Amino acid sequence: MSFYFGKLLLIGMFQFFFIINSINAQYAFEENPAPYYEEYGDWVVYDRENNQNKYDCTQTIEHFYGNKDDLTIQLTWFDGDVDFGVIRIFRNKKEIQESGSFSRLTMADTKVLVSDINGDGYKDVKLIQQGTGNGVMGMLVKVLYLFQNKEGGFHKISFDDMTFKKHREERDIDNDGNYEIVTMNLEYIKGHSYWVFNLYEYVDESLKNVNIKKGYPIAIPYTNNRSYKITKDISVSQLKDYEREFPKEYVVN
Repeated sequence: MSFYFGKLLLIGMFQFFFIINSINAQYAFEENPAPYYEEYGDWVVYDRENNQNKYDCTQTIEHFYGNKDDLTIQLTWFDGDVDFGVIRIFRNKKEIQESGSFSRLTMADTKVLVSDINGDGYKDVKLIQQGTGNGVMGMLVKVLYLFQNKEGGFHKISFDDMTFKKHREERDIDNDGNYEIVTMNLEYIKGHSYWVFNLYEYVDESLKNVNIKKGYPIAIPYTNNRSYKITKDISVSQLKDYEREFPKEYVVN
């Protein structure tokens, strides 16, 4: 009987330490709440290359607007141009705006994520364009936000980022309802490589660096095994050299 209870105790201890390690296996910002996302990915493809030299991918989100109007996002590419595609936005069946761009090479698994990211009461849209690189560069993605305004139109912001997952969730660092956007870059500092994280908020139709809120940027050592612990080998003043006013390849339109 004592052997049986001893075995149960060992199993319980293993489960306890497994749970504790799982909880600790997160970045500091992941302790803060993330927005709830509605996720869509059933793109409808219209191949018009034979007669119009283009093809379209369309995603409709029913009852997107407060009055239950539908939102449709249409991505259009032209034959022979793999690097640039036009993004068209429709409210019900009426086109309300156009902007670019997306590459058709990496659109196959693109999800449309919907949430009120900046806390103004209007739903926003987030799309992630997966990279085509190898190794570490395979983590490179293009992040595109469509922030809705009170007229029902959108303000487009895009930039390059790196991520271990298909997308990094925004986090409400200071509990003000405006979720901070967390970016990650690989930086070479003092003879070693680090993942460096910056914080941004969407304010006045642009991104604003808000590192000062929580003492960012932070740096995590780049190691063979995934690390989550903030380094103490780099001073706050040294890390300030890696604070970015805007993310890489930042575009607003």
